Amino acid sequence: MKEYLLKKLKYLQLKARWYIFLVIFVALSACGDLVKESDTGACDSAIDSRNYDTALSVCTSRKDKASAYMGKAGYDIVNLLKSSGTTTDAYTAPSGVTLGTDDVTGASILNILQLSVAVIADDTTRAAAITSSKNNLDSASALLHPYLSDNSSPLSTDEIFLNTFALSFAMQLNQIIIYDNATTSTSTTPGGSANNLTCTEVSGASGADAAAMLKAMDGHLWSSERDGMQCARMKSAIGALSANAQAAVLDELVTWASAGGLLPTAIHTAVCDPLTSMTTYLSKLSDSASKLTLSGDNTAS
Repeated sequence: MKEYLLKKLKYLQLKARWYIFLVIFVALSACGDLVKESDTGACDSAIDSRNYDTALSVCTSRKDKASAYMGKAGYDIVNLLKSSGTTTDAYTAPSGVTLGTDDVTGASILNILQLSVAVIADDTTRAAAITSSKNNLDSASALLHPYLSDNSSPLSTDEIFLNTFALSFAMQLNQIIIYDNATTSTSTTPGGSANNLTCTEVSGASGADAAAMLKAMDGHLWSSERDGMQCARMKSAIGALSANAQAAVLDELVTWASAGGLLPTAIHTAVCDPLTSMTTYLSKLSDSASKLTLSGDNTAS
């Protein structure tokens, strides 16, 4: 099960990264007009001036409303231009501190949406902004995705791009919310005995050098950070059981750790439910991307 979860999450990351850069490439190649400047009318004026709350109240088309939600999430031309001159590089863990691999996909998304640590330094404020952005991205997709295969009111190409973009970004922000919490563990399963469970922190993770690279919801998702949240979730699920049930689950986990398969039934739902949202995003993202078609030479300058 551990290997399955890791492979599944890596698959999610690779798929999301491909879709993200595909859509950015298409947008910059003038194949769509995502949250662009418009010409006339109260709706266009509100979107042009980045007054997205007003746009939501005066715009009537689903595309314009979805564009307004995307703008509220932080995806618009202004922020895209701001982020275009910056790059996001992976950190190298301090010597002797086994933080694992730094996945910077989320940090790249935060940079585009202007939600990075450099823009919003306060952890609490940034966390709230990330959650708000994800909710707005979800709202944009909720307006569009139901019509993906609706022949009576089919999505336009631009609407499909908007939907794909919204799902791609929302999935990455969702992963940040679930796992990027500056908590590390040397394994995905807790150690100890019933009523005395522990998740062992990576040695040196609390030191100044490591702490500077290990910030909550900064988009830099270390593999040990992911393990930390998974271990904490297991610890919480096991701790909610009776002492006898805890002992039984701990015995089952010994077998699970070596043989794999599904987690013990008693904790499966509590531990695995958060991944359901990730697989839902991926399923919708695959459906949306399957509707995309590129014509002509999109690489021409």
